[in-house]
Amino acid sequence: MSDKQKLLLQASRGVAACFVLLFHMASMSYKYFHYNLFGLNGLARSGGVDYFFVLTGFLIYSIYGKRIGTRQKVGKYLTNRFIRIYPLYWLVTLLVLPVYFLVPSFGLGFETQKDAIIKSLLLIPQSHGPILGVAWSLSYFVLFYGIFALLMRMDRKPAYLLLSIWGALTLCNVLHVPVIGPDISRHFYLNFLFGETNLELAVGCVIAHWAMSHRMNNGAWWLGVGMLGFPAIWLSTKYNWMPYHDFLLYAVPSSMVLIGLLSVHVSSMVPRWLAGLCRLGDASYTILLTHLLSISVLLKLSKVLAIQKHMSFLSIDLTIIILTLLICVLIYRTVERPLVSGLRKLLLPNPHVVRKTQNI
Repeated sequence: MSDKQKLLLQASRGVAACFVLLFHMASMSYKYFHYNLFGLNGLARSGGVDYFFVLTGFLIYSIYGKRIGTRQKVGKYLTNRFIRIYPLYWLVTLLVLPVYFLVPSFGLGFETQKDAIIKSLLLIPQSHGPILGVAWSLSYFVLFYGIFALLMRMDRKPAYLLLSIWGALTLCNVLHVPVIGPDISRHFYLNFLFGETNLELAVGCVIAHWAMSHRMNNGAWWLGVGMLGFPAIWLSTKYNWMPYHDFLLYAVPSSMVLIGLLSVHVSSMVPRWLAGLCRLGDASYTILLTHLLSISVLLKLSKVLAIQKHMSFLSIDLTIIILTLLICVLIYRTVERPLVSGLRKLLLPNPHVVRKTQNI
């Protein structure tokens, strides 16, 4: 994978984060002003998180896939994963947590319970999700990282046997084949362990394995069709164009976009818009964790100041989106980047490891 392809993948993070932000903006705008931004309110998922699942599977397998079944030590790998996920997540969660004690009506009732707080901080999955609701996907990433660490610690044959069993049981669960039980959905942790989200991570791994030994062509076609796939699913969901809808459908355009980015030709000169998206990609984790808080505060201020008397609802929403992105990038540069960099230098002194996994 060339440096230009890495730039494209990083830029795609920024686009995916903007998808998530846009959908939450539409939902919150309808809540405060009964304004349906671009008609997106009511659509449960943008596909942005699904793209992150596919991309994460691709990146982790690309870097660590050859270590499966090698009985390697995984201390540095797990430490790096921990630093990437937990410190900023804890910081944001602990910032939000006191609000639920001061104003319980802001939450759903579980936010002040000791058990829920501990499980949320550890990212142990819960039926009602973590206290920081936007962080629901992190539990799946933690599970994936843990399984990958186990595979690296095992011998080759047992590792691939375990991987095959996990993949087969996950596929059976998604297809509702009663291998584990007649109704696995009633068993929360089994449903989590063999949930459909894991297939999106697995798809990313398959793409990475294929890309290691095959050359991909027609990048512009894959990328174009993949990008059109997201709004096609939005419209289909909104107007019931297809009798079947599942979040797993987003794995299709996500995979096509990823294949397109891996095979598209990139000129030697990086355009400014791509550089801008790369900056958003750098801050994508911060955007995912903090954008909803920023949107909520800015919408509350807009309503208190009666800004709708001076601006259209569309102008208000677009302004809040821009301000939220600026705020998130600022938080990334002043909080997340120095925090992660400092912890990596402290706990992972090898500069090669730090540089290679900086934004994964």
